[in-house]
Amino acid sequence: MKRLIATLLLVCAACASLAYATEGSLTNSGGSATAGTGVSITSSVASPVGTLMINCPSTGSGGCTGGSFDFLSSDGSTSISATFESGSAIESCYGGGRGAPRTCYYSVTGSFTGTLTLTAKTQVIIGVTSQSFKIASGSSANGTSAYNSAYSPFYYSDTEQILRSDDLVGTNQITYGGQGGGAGGFYGAYGIALDTLGRIYVADTYNCRVVRMDNMQGANWTTYGGTCGSAPGEFYDPQGIAVDSAGRIYVMDTGNSRFVRINDMTGAGWTTFGSVGSGVNQFLSFTWVTVDAANHIYVADTGNLRIVRFDDMTGTNWTELSQSQPINGVSHTFVSPVAVAVDASGGLYVADNLPAAEVIHVTDMAGDNWTSIAVSPLGSTGLNSISVDASGAAFTGGGGARIVDNMAGVFTSSGAVGPIGTYYVFGVTPVPAPSWPPSAISFSPTTLSLSTDVGTTSTAQSVTISNFGGDTLNLSDISISSGFAETNNCPQQIVPGSSCSVDITFAASAAGQVNGSLTVTDDSGNAGTTQSVALTGVGTAPAVSVTPTSLDFSTPLGSEGTASVTLQNTGTATLQVSSVTTAAPFRQTNNCVGSVAPAGICTITVSFEPIAMGTVSGTLTISDTAGTQTVPLSGTGAGLVTVSPTTLSFGTVKVGRTSSAKKVTLTNLQSVALNFSNITTTTNFSIASNTCGASIAAGAHCTVAVILRPSAKGTVTGTLSFVDGAANSPQTVSLSGSGK
Repeated sequence: MKRLIATLLLVCAACASLAYATEGSLTNSGGSATAGTGVSITSSVASPVGTLMINCPSTGSGGCTGGSFDFLSSDGSTSISATFESGSAIESCYGGGRGAPRTCYYSVTGSFTGTLTLTAKTQVIIGVTSQSFKIASGSSANGTSAYNSAYSPFYYSDTEQILRSDDLVGTNQITYGGQGGGAGGFYGAYGIALDTLGRIYVADTYNCRVVRMDNMQGANWTTYGGTCGSAPGEFYDPQGIAVDSAGRIYVMDTGNSRFVRINDMTGAGWTTFGSVGSGVNQFLSFTWVTVDAANHIYVADTGNLRIVRFDDMTGTNWTELSQSQPINGVSHTFVSPVAVAVDASGGLYVADNLPAAEVIHVTDMAGDNWTSIAVSPLGSTGLNSISVDASGAAFTGGGGARIVDNMAGVFTSSGAVGPIGTYYVFGVTPVPAPSWPPSAISFSPTTLSLSTDVGTTSTAQSVTISNFGGDTLNLSDISISSGFAETNNCPQQIVPGSSCSVDITFAASAAGQVNGSLTVTDDSGNAGTTQSVALTGVGTAPAVSVTPTSLDFSTPLGSEGTASVTLQNTGTATLQVSSVTTAAPFRQTNNCVGSVAPAGICTITVSFEPIAMGTVSGTLTISDTAGTQTVPLSGTGAGLVTVSPTTLSFGTVKVGRTSSAKKVTLTNLQSVALNFSNITTTTNFSIASNTCGASIAAGAHCTVAVILRPSAKGTVTGTLSFVDGAANSPQTVSLSGSGK
């Protein structure tokens, strides 16, 4: 039997109808369901009365995506039109033993995105569904689906800074602060709360203080505390924080095992409550506090496995909740209640950990109507916070951010949420929003980089502008910085769930980087009147490095010398090499003509074959889009047989006397033996020794020693001559001296 591996965790209990504009659920039953190349379901919904139709085409291996998720109420007032983003359809079977019939089911889970239209108003939603049906002719489906507004803004902490995101994938996410102890600094930052003015309060845990700021720019930054201790005005690892309707601030001073209330950020009215223990007015291992609309105080007393409510800082009307009302004699109990939140009707949402994280909902402190929903599997990161918005959707922190919708579905964050890791998502707190979502603008991508060669225009890239809210988005202007250009298909109004695109190009007038922006002016309900997409334009140009910068050859007649020149594109644009040329007696071959990418290297091989003795010069010329490069060439044609040195000077020698001998080396550079006809000197000079003999082998050398015996005073000149079979025969050495 295959195990169901669900990508989304759902509870298929009886769920409420579309009770809120921003969240709701559908429970379906009956109808028909089939599975083959995908899953197709048509099923009835009781509240609101209508028909649910699901079509999720198979992608193989039990997955499906695309297709559609559609609901239409019978009176036409409510409809959902969505597309599956991911899904799975897993077959499981039981029975079949000893001739018994074998029964097989499909379990279908998936997530979808689309629009909800309710009484002619439309908003963008995200959703999850869980369906099951028997694999048999005429089978019907049973399941639960839940949806939530795509625009669901919330604050959270990653322990080093405070963040605000417009949704669970980090759209328009902004950050404030960083790790530190000064203004704008946080260290821990485990708890977040809001007052009636929308100001943000932070339990700055390891800085032992409370922080308040007006907005995500840190306006009117104010702190209280900052000294780690147990005296009045001091905190030690404060974690949970709440603010009541009168503006009073409640702090779970965890390190001091006490509960603190102050009237305002001056610390006025400092009051503590509670002691360590398990009785009335006592707590054990507690971190979380919240207050309801009537300023009743709720504490998640984790160590005592209970939720406690009381009216004031003296513990008036102390009430405990540790288990549900008995059902058939059995009660549910908390395992590790770490946080508590209260909705507008007084219902409680509890984040309960171990062995798996789940959210528990009860309608009152008596534990009535206890329901639970798992939010993460066994062994995964536990929850650390919970809060609830006006619609009754519960927001949790720990293992990322999650929204528990109508106790029917769980939505888990992804994308940019939790930039240093999902474990470090604390204090998730919804931003107050209208009961029907406003327009909500987003850009994809949020930054754009374009590059092109100098003097050209880049290929267009697109920025998509989307409305993922619940009201019409009105665009009044789209503008762009100099150097960039845009064309767009954007209407003046973008309805929820729709988008348009802006095509952007960059014209490079010079090499280097240019920064700019695409600016959109609108009436978006989430981001204000002006939004900018950061643009980067890079002008690219090729540049050339040639190594070496010159070539010198010394090559024997009848042979060929070669050497290489390396060309490298040191610029930022592709180099186009149009030609590489030289002239005889030099030749070249290359792999350079064509395109050379930035940092690319190609090679030119230059050859020199002398046709005569002596030195000639030439030029290697490279023509490309970076200009023209030249490499001077020099070639010397050397004999096939060489002598060294080519001159001998004997100085002054007395007439009739003999000078010291001086040697000449002859080298046979040929590939064959060299035969000598004769080796002679002119008058006054003579050969003292000779190792050359009649011939020498290919590549060999020999020596001849010459002496001077002047016959008269004055200058004496002469020649040593080698007559042989080489093409450059005879080889001669100039001789000189003088007699005295």
